[in-house]
This record gives sequence, C-alpha cells and structure tokens, in this order.
Amino acid sequence: MPAQKKESVKLVPFSPEWITTGNSVLSELSSVMGSIIVDKAHIGSTAVPGLRSRPIIDIAVAVRSFDTVPVFFDRLLEMGYFHRKETDTENQIFLSAVKNKLSVYVHIVIHGKTLWNSYVAFTDCLKKDESVREKYMQLKMSLAGRFACDRRSYTAGKSEFVRRTLRTKCYISERSCGAVVWKIRGGRRHYLIIQNRSGHNGFPKGHMEYGETEAETALREIKEETSLDVTLDTSFRAEYRYLVDGYIHKSALYFLANYSDGVFKPQKGEVYGIWLLPLEEALEKLDYEQDRRILRLAEKRLSQSEHETRNQKRRL
Repeated sequence: MPAQKKESVKLVPFSPEWITTGNSVLSELSSVMGSIIVDKAHIGSTAVPGLRSRPIIDIAVAVRSFDTVPVFFDRLLEMGYFHRKETDTENQIFLSAVKNKLSVYVHIVIHGKTLWNSYVAFTDCLKKDESVREKYMQLKMSLAGRFACDRRSYTAGKSEFVRRTLRTKCYISERSCGAVVWKIRGGRRHYLIIQNRSGHNGFPKGHMEYGETEAETALREIKEETSLDVTLDTSFRAEYRYLVDGYIHKSALYFLANYSDGVFKPQKGEVYGIWLLPLEEALEKLDYEQDRRILRLAEKRLSQSEHETRNQKRRL
C-alpha cells in the first residue's frame, strides 16, 4: 500500500479578507442554526490581525447539546457545509466548507465546556498580548520550515505552546452541579453512588448549561444519569474546587436530594455503575476524599434534621 500523502504547510501574511469571510460564515451559520446557537466566534490565527497563518478560517459554534445538531445537516449541506463525521469526537462535531476560495472549518462544541473555553481564551490572548502573538508567530514559522510537508507534525508542535499559554495567561472556569441522593431502605438511610465514564465513583452531577440555574442543572443531571425524579433540598450546599490540566478551574456544587419511588437506571454511555448503599459502604465506594467529606456533611445534616423532627414530635 502506498504511503499516505502528507498535507503541506504554507504560512501567508494576514489578509483582511479572512475577517470578512469569518463574519460571513458566522452570519450564514446563524441563519440556519440560530435557534440552538448559544455563542459563536471566529477563532485561531486567521482571526488575529497581523498574524501569519495557513489560510483556513476556523469557526467555533457553541450549543447546549449535540442532540439537535443533525436536524440542520441537510440545510447546511445545501449551503456548502459538509459534515465530516469521521473527524467528529465526543466533544466536537466538525464541518468543512469553501467560502471565497478559502477553506472553512466549523467546530461545533458544547457551550461552557473546555473546548469552547480554550478556543475563545487562546484567540483572545493572541489578540490582546503582543508578546504572546510574536512568540506564537515565530514558533509557527519555525515549524512550517521544519514540517513543510507534514501538517500533523506542524500542528502537534504548536500544542505545548497553546497549553502553556492557557496555563499562564488565561483563566478558564467551569462549573458542575449535582446532589447527594438518598433514600430510606429497610429503616436505614442509603446513598446513591455512580461510576462515571472516567471510571470514578462519585455523586450524580454535570456541567451547567447556558441559562440554567444551579438547581435546574442538578435536577437535569440526576434525571439523565439515574432516571430518577427527586426532591431537591437547596438549603444544603457543599462545594469543592480543583484544577484540571493546570489551567481549568473547576468547581462542583452539591445539594441534597431524596426520592421515595422509582427505579434507578444508569445512563447509557455515561454511567457505568450505580449503587444504593448505606453510609459506611458508600464512603468506601467513593474514590475521592473531597466526596467523602461531602457525604459526611450530608449525613450530619440529615441526622440533625431527623433528631429535630423527633424532638418536635415529643413536644407535641
């Protein structure tokens, strides 16, 4: 089998036409997908005046969910946007087109998640920080000289610079909400523990979608991940923060949630295990001490409420 031909890399001076084409593409996409678009942006080097680049227009489109995106594929195809299914990932839907004789790549991502935040933050940094912009251009020119016929190696060579810039120059925050879900079984309090796609055992939680309140996110995520309808207690709030990849500042907020009826069922493709366990077994099942701390706080709160209820009944 003959070796696959490698795509060439050629950098050209910035052209105002890139901005014009980017704006035109944003307008076209809005005319078709406007009902589901939360935000959109021209990203990457062609969005940065003065920066040499391969003449490819990168567009990021942020949506709440990928579920409704396929509805628009036929209309987008009529306008010259091809869905490149083989390039899709679990975090991105990819389209390509040619507009004004320029290649256009459209990255459809989830609003507020890492890809969207990183695309926008890095592009904004290039626009605002002259020293970052100059270092990036020098790196690109060096890589283009070394890998003139190898696009993949050229792209890989930029990755560490992008990550370092995001770590040192950008602040990206992401928020998840969920709940410690409990139920009385056999006269004892039991807690719901799930195993997520990463293989970690914790509580039901998920990313806040655009326009949602914290409580709405928690209820939606519990329903999606466990199939349960619960009663949420928002007077209980327990939170922790952590850093991912050295630059993504994540926070997770948990309420309390109770259910009496219904059968829990793991969400296909997202939840790989689900258990209803008494306190000590639930503590052992959890992977992280920060989750165990929250479970102990939840148990303390519920025990106090139970004690107060018993005292009130005695007084009556």
